Amino acid sequence: MLTVLASLEFEGVSHAWLWWLLIAGGGCVLYAAYRDIVMRTERRFAWGLMALRAAGLLALVLAMSKPTWTDENELIDPGRVAIVVDNSISMSLESRYAKAVLAVETLQNEIESSGSGPRVEVDVFDINGQPLSDDIPSEPRAERTDLVRAVSETTAQLRSKLLLGIVLISDGTDNTGREDTFELAESSVPIYSAGFHSDPEASRLDLAVRAAKSIDKVMVNNKAEVVVTVAKSAGPAVDATVAIKRGGETLPGSQTVSFPEGSSQQQVSMIIEPTEAGSFVYTASVSTSSGEKLLANNSRHFPLQVDADAIGILYLDGFLRYEYKFVSNRLRDDPDVHLLAEVRRTNPERVDVSAAKIQITPDLLKNLDLVILGDMEADYLTAAEYQTLVDWLGKGSESDDSNMRAHSLLVLGGYHSFGPDGFGKTPLADALPVVLADDGVRQTEEPFVLKLTEAGKSHPIFKLTSDRIKDSTLWNTAPPLLGSSLVKRAKAGADVLAVNPNINIGKRPAVVIATGRYGSGHTMVITADTTWRWTRLPRVIGQSDTLFARFWSQSVRWLTGRDLDQARSQIVVSTDKPAYEVGKEVSIRAVRQSDVDSESKSEVTVEIIDEAGKQFPVQVRTSSAEPNVLLGSFYPSAGGSYRVNASLTQDGKQTANQTAEFLVHGSELELADTGTNRSLLKSISERSGGVYVDIENVAQLATKLKRAERRIPRVERTEYWNSPVLFLFFLAAVTGEWVLRRRNHLV
Repeated sequence: MLTVLASLEFEGVSHAWLWWLLIAGGGCVLYAAYRDIVMRTERRFAWGLMALRAAGLLALVLAMSKPTWTDENELIDPGRVAIVVDNSISMSLESRYAKAVLAVETLQNEIESSGSGPRVEVDVFDINGQPLSDDIPSEPRAERTDLVRAVSETTAQLRSKLLLGIVLISDGTDNTGREDTFELAESSVPIYSAGFHSDPEASRLDLAVRAAKSIDKVMVNNKAEVVVTVAKSAGPAVDATVAIKRGGETLPGSQTVSFPEGSSQQQVSMIIEPTEAGSFVYTASVSTSSGEKLLANNSRHFPLQVDADAIGILYLDGFLRYEYKFVSNRLRDDPDVHLLAEVRRTNPERVDVSAAKIQITPDLLKNLDLVILGDMEADYLTAAEYQTLVDWLGKGSESDDSNMRAHSLLVLGGYHSFGPDGFGKTPLADALPVVLADDGVRQTEEPFVLKLTEAGKSHPIFKLTSDRIKDSTLWNTAPPLLGSSLVKRAKAGADVLAVNPNINIGKRPAVVIATGRYGSGHTMVITADTTWRWTRLPRVIGQSDTLFARFWSQSVRWLTGRDLDQARSQIVVSTDKPAYEVGKEVSIRAVRQSDVDSESKSEVTVEIIDEAGKQFPVQVRTSSAEPNVLLGSFYPSAGGSYRVNASLTQDGKQTANQTAEFLVHGSELELADTGTNRSLLKSISERSGGVYVDIENVAQLATKLKRAERRIPRVERTEYWNSPVLFLFFLAAVTGEWVLRRRNHLV
C-alpha cells in the first residue's frame, strides 16, 4: 500500500475569510463580556471561566465546519496464476497423481518465490474447477474429466482477480465425448499444460477378476473362504497381486500369482477373518506393476453378512397365525438373534403333517440355543424328533470359550398343542413346567389382562424400568389378551410368573406363564397365543410397542443365559441391497427398541460416510403403524464404498450404534482407456497462447508465465467533526463554566 496524498479539509467552510471574521468578532464579544465581569467583581477567576466558554464555543465551531482527514493511497493487487490439478480416477494409474501433486508444489514454490518482477500468487483448483483451499486430496476420486469445464469454472472463480494464466496438469483423458476443445481457443488468458508419457507396453496386457464367491454369512472372528477367478489376456508373463479389500483397507493374506505369456486364467483361494459384526461389501482385486490397458475390470465386489455370536433359535409352528407373524418378525429384528423359522402352510387334514417341514436332527440342533414350538398336533413331530429334542434339552454343549451353552425350550399355547392330541402324551411332556389337561380341549376366549405373580414381578423378563411398582402398572394397563389354553397346574419346583385372574383352576388362578429347569437350561410355557396385541394395538394409535419388544427380547435372553442388558437400547440398520449405481436411491432401514425406563423419547440419527470421510446426514421418518422403524433415502453422486452409521440417543447420551456398508458402482469411463493424451493438451496450449511441457519439466513454466500486478486507487476519509469525544468536550466545557459561575456567585 503506497500513500500518495494526505490532507485536512473542512466541508462546512465555503468562504474561509467569513469564518475567520466570525471567530474574531465572537472572540471580541466574549473578551468584552468577561472583562466587565472581572472589573465588577475584582476576581481574576473570571478569566478561567472565559477560557472554558471559549473552548466550548470553539468545539461547536469545529463541529459546524466539519473537518475531514483525507488519505489517498493505492492498493496493489498481485497477479494470479491458477493451477488446475486433475484428480480424476484415471490419474491413479502409473503413479500419475503422485507426480501431479509434486508438480503442483514445485511450480507453486517457483512462482511465489521468484524475486524478479511483480509478485504473483497461486490458486489451486480441482478438475471440477472448485478451489482447493486446504490440502490437495490424497487420492483421485473424480469420476469424470471435462477439461473445458475445468478451465471455464476456474476462470469464473477468479473473474474479479488479475488472472495471468491457467496451468492444467492432467493426463489429457477427456471422457465427455467431445472430439475437440476449440472453445478453449477463445480463453481470455493463456492456458499452460503439463502432461505424461504413456507406457506403450500397457496396451498389450489386461488383467481381470472374473468372479469372487464366498458364503453369504459368517460369524465374527471366524474364517470364510473367498474363491477369486483371475484372468489374463495377451501380453508378456507377469506377476500379479490378488487382494481382498473392505473399503480402503486391504485385508491380510494377499497372494502373488504368476501368469505365463499369452492368455490364461487361475482360481485363487483366499481366507478372510472378519473382526467386526455388520453388513459389509468386500472387493476382490488384482493389480500389477507392469501396467495394463484396462483397469475397469480389475475388481469385483461381493457382500458378506458378519454376525456376532448370535442366539440361535428354531421356531416351528403348525398354523399360520398372528402370533407366529409378529413374534418371528420381532426376533428377526433383534440384532443378537439368528432365527430359523417355519410354519406349515398346507391343510393338516389333507396331507401328511410331517411333510415339507424342517427336520429336527442333532446336526440342526447343535448350533442352537432355543427351540420354540407353536400350536401343532403331537404327530407334527416324529417320535425320533421328540427324542432328539429331549436329549438335546437334557445336556448343554461347549461354546468356543469353553463354557457350557444352555439348551432351552419355549412352548406356546394353542388349540392343538395343549389339547388331547397335543404334547401331553409325548416325551416332551416331562420337560414342561406344567401338567397339561387330558380331559379334552380346554380353552378360554374371554379377554383378560395379564396379572404378574410375586415371582413374576421380580423376574427379569418383565422388567421395564427400575421401579417394580411402575412395571406392574404398565403390565396391568397393557392391551388384554384374547383368552388362553388351560392347564391343570404348575409342576413342583416350577415358577408361575403370570396368571389369568378371571379363571380359577383348583382354587388358583389359571397359569399363563410358567418356567422350570430341565437339564442345563430352562423351559417355559406361555398358554396365551395373542401377545401380538401388545404390539399391534399400540402401533395402530401411533404409540411405541416397547412392551412387546422388551418382553420377547428379554425372554429369549433369559432362557439362553445371555446378558439381559443387551436387550435394551438396541438399533439395527440395513440397506435394501449391497450395491447400487451412481444416482440411484439407497433405501435405509433402522429399527430401534425404545427404553421405557426414560421419560424422553429415544432419537435415531443416521449418516452416510464416504471413502474420503465426508459425512452426509440422512433424514429418517417413521409411520404410525411402525413407530420404531425408521426409513430414509440417499442418492450417491460418486462411486466407492460407503458406511451407514445409525446411532440411538436418549437423554443426550448415545446408548447404541450400528454400522452397515454398501457399494456404489462408479462410472467406468475413467478406466476404460489407460493411455494419456498429450496431443490434446498441446493443442489447448497452442490455441490459447500457452506452452506445453512434460510433467518432469513443470518448473520451466515459472519462467514462461507473465508477471504483472494491478494498482487500485483508494481514498480513505476520516471524519472528526461527528466524533463523540468532540461532543462530550463541548458539553464538559460549557457545563463546567456554568457550574463554576453559580458556585462563585458570578451569574
